[in-house]
Amino acid sequence: MADVHAVSAKTMRGASLMLVRMAASYPILFLGEVWLARLLDPRDFGVFAMAGFFTMTLATVLEVGLVAALIQRPKPPTREEFQTFFSLQLLVVSVLVVGLFLLAPRLLGWLHLDASLRWILLALLPCPWISGLGAMSCVRLDRSLRYGVFAKMDVLRVLTYVGVALPLAFWGWGVWSLVIAIVASTVVRSAVAFQAAPWPIGIRLGFSGMGKTLRSGVLFQASTLTSLFRDYIPVLLAGPRFGPQAVGYLNWAKNMTFYSSQAITQAVSRVTFPSVSRIQQDPQAVRRMAEATFKYVNLITFPGILIFAALVPEFVQVVFTSKWAPAIPAFYFFSIRMLGSNISTLYIAVLNGLGKIEVSLRILAWWTVLDWALALALCSWFGFTGVAMAYAIGVIPIAAWLVLQLNSLVKVDFWGSFVFPLAASGAAATAVWLAKSGSQASWLTLAGWVAGGLVFYILLLLLIEGRSLLGDIRVFLATLARRENPDLS
Repeated sequence: MADVHAVSAKTMRGASLMLVRMAASYPILFLGEVWLARLLDPRDFGVFAMAGFFTMTLATVLEVGLVAALIQRPKPPTREEFQTFFSLQLLVVSVLVVGLFLLAPRLLGWLHLDASLRWILLALLPCPWISGLGAMSCVRLDRSLRYGVFAKMDVLRVLTYVGVALPLAFWGWGVWSLVIAIVASTVVRSAVAFQAAPWPIGIRLGFSGMGKTLRSGVLFQASTLTSLFRDYIPVLLAGPRFGPQAVGYLNWAKNMTFYSSQAITQAVSRVTFPSVSRIQQDPQAVRRMAEATFKYVNLITFPGILIFAALVPEFVQVVFTSKWAPAIPAFYFFSIRMLGSNISTLYIAVLNGLGKIEVSLRILAWWTVLDWALALALCSWFGFTGVAMAYAIGVIPIAAWLVLQLNSLVKVDFWGSFVFPLAASGAAATAVWLAKSGSQASWLTLAGWVAGGLVFYILLLLLIEGRSLLGDIRVFLATLARRENPDLS
């Protein structure tokens, strides 16, 4: 059994580093997205989302299952296993890449897109190969809980993406500014991973003794595929029915809510999954880790979601320009989705860490069916906004299912970890909504409303849980000061 105290310490340090990484990279990424939204047309974002789905996203799914299977198992992978899994990934991705390029004319016709998009597909096709080189290094980093490297990788990736995309968009490159930026950032991320945790690259296809790991990989793969076809309903449904501009609106609404919550939640879930995997034999340790993770992720992300929602009409008017106004209703529904997704993302990470992959797969599969059924029905009545409505409605029963499922294994204080952060954040957002009434929106007033809402929220937390929060902050700062153990396993 892993040393619970050592794993807990590394987990706390990892979560702390991820939050610091978000604090460093989030303003850069958010401001970059703001200026890209001002410089580019909604259709550019829609075209890029469609092309990215058929290249990077599908290939990333193939990578995720193999990597997750190697992380979750107790025994460290051998040299031969690294090479076998890398070879398998390279083979499948290569077949996928070639097939996508050959099928591009049919896909473009189905999506009602110009044939020139084929060249965008071609430009993005190297990304899966580049990403695959760093995937096995990420396995070694995850298994040894070296989250400082992941924080460095993500900050450099964001700096590269924004540093390349913004000048190209300013010079009039349109959708190609996004394409070139994503290729460059993929190269940087993979290079940093390999430099931090090199592994003996080689081609080998010997599967003897790997049956259990391969089976876990297939299950993880299936879970990720269900998430893929659920998360990309805007591309697969709204694209053919309403065109690239509608996809651009939906992606903008989804990305804005994602940056205010799920960017942090997914970063912390990356820490949670391998950490729970290391201590899965100790239910009490898992409960304490899960409870603390849920509570503090929600305390950090919920005010961002709700205060942003209270101010989004003013943000669109002042910051993004009125061309994004048709996406505001979708933004509200995606905000509801992100509140529920804080439960789904973190609870799924804990279930997978406990080895309950079949349970996760069943829930995710039904979630995909539910979202698609709702989207198909609501799009007929509400246009492309129906997709966002489906996302908001569909997450509610799934979140309830996950809470009941995890509580049958590990009892978690749902009131303290979810209801309290939601109530405090709702109070702050309500105060902001009341304060803005009758005022003229500007860059200065927006900054004042956001700052006032956050101060109100912090004072409310200190009033209710001040002693506990201050103690946890001291632990957080002490954790950041420790050096990271570079040993790999």
